[in-house]
Amino acid sequence: MTVNALLEDLPGEPAQFGLFDDVQHLAHGRTRLLLEGYRFDPERKLPLYLFNLQASDGSYVGQYHFTPAPPDLVGDTGNAGGHVDPPYRNRGHSKAAVQALAALARRHGMKNFIITCGVENEAARHALAQVGKALARPHATLHFFEIPAE
Repeated sequence: MTVNALLEDLPGEPAQFGLFDDVQHLAHGRTRLLLEGYRFDPERKLPLYLFNLQASDGSYVGQYHFTPAPPDLVGDTGNAGGHVDPPYRNRGHSKAAVQALAALARRHGMKNFIITCGVENEAARHALAQVGKALARPHATLHFFEIPAE
């Protein structure tokens, strides 16, 4: 599944109501995360939220997804991923998106969450290292980062 997947193509059922209803508008600095929609996986009992990133001038700059993981479901670690479109890279949008997601994670009692980036994506690796810590998990194509929510 890619971040750009249509919500209809995501696994699970359309959520009738979110486990976390306070995700309509998240922001950090000049970057806003606008809820595109979410799906609910009844087997794992977890939602997958899909956000559009918006710059302060209203431009669409990319997408991020986020799966919160409250302690009573799967422990205290959720996961996130995303991208910023090429014309908007190196402007702090990815770092701001991750910080906004950290604030959301914090509101839901999470201590941290994991985000990945491709090993060839030096800019993303640099941005994620500024807000989290690299995890030594051997993987051929991904770097793993633990982002603190506290």
